[in-house]
Amino acid sequence: MKAIKKLKEHNIFGKNSIVESYIEKHLWGAPFYKKVRLKVKNAKNDYCICEEFDEADGKAYKIKYINVLTVDGQEPNELAAIYGLGPKTERFKKHKNK
Repeated sequence: MKAIKKLKEHNIFGKNSIVESYIEKHLWGAPFYKKVRLKVKNAKNDYCICEEFDEADGKAYKIKYINVLTVDGQEPNELAAIYGLGPKTERFKKHKNK
C-alpha cells in the first residue's frame, strides 16, 4: 500500500493505469471472486475507482490499495524499486553464476 502511494505521488500510478485485483461477481445468484484487470478512472488516498478492462458494462468498482495485486503488470513493491522509490526486492539481488 505504501508503494502505491509513493507511485501516486510521483505521477506513475493514476488515471489510465492498469491494476489487477479480485472482484466479486455473481453467477446464478451465488457470489464468487474473480481475478480481473481493471483500468483506473480516479485515484484517491486509500482507494481507486476502476472499470473492468475487458467488459463493456461500464460498472465501476472501488478497490482499496491493499487489495491491488499488480500495477501495469508488476507487483507494486517491484515497480517502486525500479523507480527508486522503495527498497530493492529479491529480483534485484539475483546474480547469474558462471
